[in-house]
Amino acid sequence: AEPPPPPPPSAAAQLLEELRDAVEREAPPRRRQMVGEWLYAALSAIPEVSDVGKVTGMMLDFPIEQLLPLLADPSQLKPVAHQAMEALKAAPQPQPPLP
Repeated sequence: AEPPPPPPPSAAAQLLEELRDAVEREAPPRRRQMVGEWLYAALSAIPEVSDVGKVTGMMLDFPIEQLLPLLADPSQLKPVAHQAMEALKAAPQPQPPLP
């Protein structure tokens, strides 16, 4: 008997492949900017993220290979975004200079 066909890739797995392909087609200097744009858009869709720009900047410190799975699956992105928000809240706020 023939083995059953492999299951079709999940939507997230398929999207991850497409994201990887898109990144590989870009010139290396442009890759991080492109991933940052995707990340900004994805984080904008999470209502709890109050400072999308700062969270995007923090997350861009991660290697691109770690970010792509988060972009492919919003359920994985949310907890990381929440961790970044907590880190921002815990960080000391810069004080305005005294006159």
